[in-house]
Amino acid sequence: MPVAFIEGLPGLQTEAKKRMVEKITAAIDEAYHVGDTLIFVREYAAHQVAMNGQLQSENPKILETLKKVQG
Repeated sequence: MPVAFIEGLPGLQTEAKKRMVEKITAAIDEAYHVGDTLIFVREYAAHQVAMNGQLQSENPKILETLKKVQG
């Protein structure tokens, strides 16, 4: 059974997550041909993620993206 982990910021709407995991599952199934793909979606608040020494809660690009995905 293939297992995938998707890690990202919270806020993605349920319908968008459903489309995402369907596409990822299809790609994994195409590669492995064994089925029963398990996907974990892990979400971290922006203040718990840093890149290049900067909390993502202070990153204007991330803040704009969060606004878009949260509707």
